[in-house]
Amino acid sequence: MSITTFRGIYAIKPWWQRRLTGVENWLVSRRVHPNLVTLAGVGCAGLLGAVLAVSSRWPILALVVAPLAIGRLAANALDGLVARRTGLASARGELFNEFGDRVADAAVFVGLALNSAVFAPLAWGVLVLALLSSYLGLAAKAVGSQRIFGGLLAKADRMILLAAFAPVALMLGPQAWNWLLLACVPALLVTAGQRYRWAQQALK
Repeated sequence: MSITTFRGIYAIKPWWQRRLTGVENWLVSRRVHPNLVTLAGVGCAGLLGAVLAVSSRWPILALVVAPLAIGRLAANALDGLVARRTGLASARGELFNEFGDRVADAAVFVGLALNSAVFAPLAWGVLVLALLSSYLGLAAKAVGSQRIFGGLLAKADRMILLAAFAPVALMLGPQAWNWLLLACVPALLVTAGQRYRWAQQALK
């Protein structure tokens, strides 16, 4: 049974992938392995986490939050495209990609947790909720349905939210990240509930 979901930012993924066609063609022509593209996304997330961690000391670094978040989104869209174009799509590649996505999620929110202006337990709690919603998306496939990517605050939505909020943090100071994290809590709880419900419906 198919799943009808609210896909959030994922609804415009085809449009976003078309914007990246030039980069995709370049990567394919250079025979860049899709796992390297995945690693580039993890690298962007790692740098993003580092920037978020030290932005309490150097608030101006909020300026690079958006480019790094967009870089992660681009890599996340490109690795699968490159894998299919080069004939390298595989179960091992999917596993590597999913593991990389979870490492990237952790890097971003650990960075916020290490920011001295942020209430660390709040950041850790948001990380747990983000991983839980991702787990539910994967668990749906594991029990015989299909991978669920949608929901109110999915992975791509979180990156867009970080990028959009960065100017606010730049203007109001790094303590403003606490407000973003507070907004993430109910949104991620809703996302987890949506994914569980959609998975249940698909298994009927």
